[in-house]
Parts: sequence; C-alpha cells; structure tokens
Amino acid sequence: MQSKLYECLKCKDSSFSLIRIVNSEVEIDQFIGGTRGTDYIYVYDRGFFINAKYLNGCRVVAREEWGRKRYKETYRISRDALEGKLLLHISYSNKGYVFPRVCIVENNVVKCCDCPPLERDDEFIMQIASSFKPLGKEVELLKLYLDVVPKLSREILDALERSGARGIFFAGKAERFKETIYSPGLSLFTIMSLITERGRVQSLLVKISHIAELAIIARIVKAMDGISITDNWWIVFVWNKPLTIVKSKITGREYTIFYQPSILPPIIRMIEPSTPAHMIPDVVVFEGRFENVKPGRLHKLLESGNRPLLAVEVKTGLKFVKWEQSDYIINQVKTYRELLNPKNFVLVSLRGIDPLLKVYLKSLDIVVFENITNEDVQKEFENYVLKAITVTS
Repeated sequence: MQSKLYECLKCKDSSFSLIRIVNSEVEIDQFIGGTRGTDYIYVYDRGFFINAKYLNGCRVVAREEWGRKRYKETYRISRDALEGKLLLHISYSNKGYVFPRVCIVENNVVKCCDCPPLERDDEFIMQIASSFKPLGKEVELLKLYLDVVPKLSREILDALERSGARGIFFAGKAERFKETIYSPGLSLFTIMSLITERGRVQSLLVKISHIAELAIIARIVKAMDGISITDNWWIVFVWNKPLTIVKSKITGREYTIFYQPSILPPIIRMIEPSTPAHMIPDVVVFEGRFENVKPGRLHKLLESGNRPLLAVEVKTGLKFVKWEQSDYIINQVKTYRELLNPKNFVLVSLRGIDPLLKVYLKSLDIVVFENITNEDVQKEFENYVLKAITVTS
C-alpha cells in the first residue's frame, strides 16, 4: 500500500498552501464540515492514517467560521514529527467530488502530487479507507461494510444486467448513493475521511442500509426471473417513481417495485397530528403496472382496489439508531400493515434480531429472514417471493 503511494510522489516538486513549513514547525489548515467544499489532512503514522488534529503534539492555533456549517482550523506541529511521513490531502468540491493527493514533508520542503491509483483503483482505495484510524463506535459498522457492501453491490449490478436494464438513474438526495454501488471503495474512503465518530457512524449506517435494501430488490427480481420493462432502475427517494417495472418469465405478469415510497403526504401531520409518522416503507411490490403515483399518494392505489403483493422492511440488526430498536420497528410494521395491508409482509435483517421481537412479528403474520447474506437464507427468501407471486388469494 505504502509503495503505491510513494510512487505517486515522483511528480515534479509542487508546493501546497494548506501545508507550510514555519521555522521548526509545520503549519496545516483544514476546512471542516462534511464532504462538500472541505479539505482534510491525514498522516500515516504507526499503521494508520490519522487526522492531523489528532496527532500527538499537534495544537490548534486558529479557528474561524468558513461558510455555512464549515469552519477553518489551523494547527502547528513539530517538523520532526512529520519528516518523511506520507500525508493524504483529501479535498471535496462544493458538489461533493473528491480529489485525493499524496504529500510529504522532507528536507524542509512540502511536496504534493496527484495519485491516479486513488482515483481509479477501487480495491486500492478500499484498502486505504480501511487504514484510517477508528475513532470509536464505527469499528463494528466498518467491519460490516467491508463484509457485505462490496459483495452486495456486485449482486445488485449483476441483477440489473440480467434484468435487461441499462443502468441505475439517481436523482435528488439519492445521488450520493451512486458511488456506494459503483465504487464501494471510494464511498468508504469518503466516509472514513470524516473526522468525527458521529459523522462516520451516521454515514456508514445510511450506506449499509441502502445497499441492503437494494440487494433485497435484486433478490426479488431474481426470484421472479424478471425482465425490466423500464430502461433504467430509478432511485429517487420518496418521490414514488417506481424503481422498476418487471415482467416475470415465471408468471408472465408485470410487477411494479417501489423503493422507499411515501404512503401519505408529510404535510398531513400538520392537518391531523395523530397520523402515524412512519410512512416510508423500504420496498413495496404491486402486481400490475403503476407508473404515475404522486409523492405521498401510495394509499390511493389501495383506495382504487390495488393491494400490495409484498412489503419488505430491511434492517441491519445493529442497534445504533432508533429505527433499529424493537419499539420503533413494531410501530413501523403496525403502521404499514394499517396503511398498506400487504398480502405478504417480510422483515429482513443483515444480522440476527431480538428473539422476543421475532416472536412478536410472527404473531403479526410478518415473516422474518435473519442473516440474509447467508446463501441458505437467501434461497429461503427467494422461494418465499416465488410463492408470493404465484399463489393468488
């Protein structure tokens, strides 16, 4: 890993304004605040990439606001502490595009070079991302990401290709999800470059959850032996545009698959405060073709006599946030049962779930599939889907 990075330093000398030598010290600027319009400096030290502000002997000498939700910090550290060590400068454009560079402080000179492997080799950038020093609770999520996201991303793209769709179209808030599917290494690099434990945990949870949800849709399409009627799969959160419409080679019928559709309009709670808040299920499948469902109008399909064939709620099985807690899950599934009344209702989890929760879900006639990355469990899930689309009630 280090040898590849050192190879990048063979460019011609180039100075870099964010890292400066000031007498016997090195002065470093960071622009902090997410991954848009920011700059982070990491140092490779004792087997990890460590953010400059966390280095032993580093002190903050200036701090100022720098635009909306961003600030600039300036640090000083002994030049000897950085002499000859690899540094990563990770810069993000205002649109969120990443530009990584490799730097070194050597012989009283700061040298920085572009590093093509960090931009083009996703396996290599995954290796770099895995070498960022953990800050705390993200360790378990990092392991889960490495275990499942690259594998599930490949499965999603394989299912997409088999279905005959051209690709995946991302819009709105879903645009940042694109790199997780097509470049999981770059996605992890973006997450691990954040300098707070909270930021890393939230980002890892969101990316893992979305990949798991889309992988379940891929399994549904595979079980149906479905051919995409739509040119692309669309990921447009809560807009109620179908992710895809497929025709099953097994049944000869068409099915509309919604991904994170809104059942009722959010504004309804302003009119009727007692309305349930959890109104965005992960996956809902209808038999038939439904292309023009407005946001917050999924319930209109039921009013016109179209009952969902299948509803799926997807969880990680890790209780980091409220939507992974048993009480929250129970409220969710009860709400979806009331609002959607699906013919088949499933909860899928990447990991195991609370045994008492599993018993309760069974009492609600909700089928649970734990440890969904296990091949035997995947086959059971596909068989369940196959039965759901072939048995009419």
